[in-house]
Amino acid sequence: MTATSQSDPVCGMHVDPKTGVPVEHDGHLYYFCEAACADTFRDDPDRWIPRDLAGEA
Repeated sequence: MTATSQSDPVCGMHVDPKTGVPVEHDGHLYYFCEAACADTFRDDPDRWIPRDLAGEA
Protein backbone atom coordinates (compact mmCIF):
# COMPACT_ATOMS: atom_id res chain seq x y z
CA MET A 1 0.00 0.00 0.00
CA THR A 2 1.40 3.40 -0.93
CA ALA A 3 1.23 6.48 1.25
CA THR A 4 -1.74 7.76 -0.76
CA SER A 5 -3.70 4.51 -1.04
CA GLN A 6 -6.28 3.45 1.49
CA SER A 7 -7.86 0.14 2.36
CA ASP A 8 -11.46 -0.53 1.29
CA PRO A 9 -13.20 -1.27 4.64
CA VAL A 10 -15.48 -3.88 3.05
CA CYS A 11 -13.15 -6.03 0.93
CA GLY A 12 -9.72 -4.88 2.16
CA MET A 13 -8.49 -4.02 -1.33
CA HIS A 14 -5.99 -1.16 -1.67
CA VAL A 15 -7.71 1.87 -3.22
CA ASP A 16 -6.27 5.02 -4.74
CA PRO A 17 -8.44 7.92 -3.49
CA LYS A 18 -8.17 9.50 -6.95
CA THR A 19 -10.01 6.57 -8.55
CA GLY A 20 -11.93 5.01 -5.65
CA VAL A 21 -15.59 5.53 -4.75
CA PRO A 22 -15.77 8.00 -1.83
CA VAL A 23 -18.37 7.77 0.93
CA GLU A 24 -18.56 10.18 3.86
CA HIS A 25 -19.81 8.83 7.18
CA ASP A 26 -19.72 10.64 10.53
CA GLY A 27 -17.25 13.22 9.23
CA HIS A 28 -14.79 10.66 7.88
CA LEU A 29 -14.20 9.90 4.20
CA TYR A 30 -13.87 6.24 3.22
CA TYR A 31 -12.80 4.99 -0.21
CA PHE A 32 -14.04 1.85 -1.96
CA CYS A 33 -12.78 -0.15 -4.91
CA GLU A 34 -16.21 -0.17 -6.57
CA ALA A 35 -19.82 0.93 -6.12
CA ALA A 36 -20.87 -2.49 -4.78
CA CYS A 37 -18.52 -2.19 -1.79
CA ALA A 38 -19.67 1.40 -1.20
CA ASP A 39 -23.31 0.25 -1.24
CA THR A 40 -22.55 -2.57 1.19
CA PHE A 41 -20.93 -0.04 3.53
CA ARG A 42 -23.88 2.37 3.25
CA ASP A 43 -26.29 -0.43 4.22
CA ASP A 44 -24.55 -0.96 7.60
CA PRO A 45 -21.58 1.39 8.12
CA ASP A 46 -20.98 0.45 11.75
CA ARG A 47 -20.24 -3.11 10.70
CA TRP A 48 -17.45 -1.99 8.36
CA ILE A 49 -15.76 0.92 10.12
CA PRO A 50 -12.24 -0.12 11.11
CA ARG A 51 -12.07 -0.55 14.88
CA ASP A 52 -9.18 1.93 15.16
CA LEU A 53 -11.44 4.63 13.66
CA ALA A 54 -14.60 3.83 15.59
CA GLY A 55 -15.60 6.76 17.72
CA GLU A 56 -13.41 9.25 15.84
CA ALA A 57 -15.03 12.10 14.01
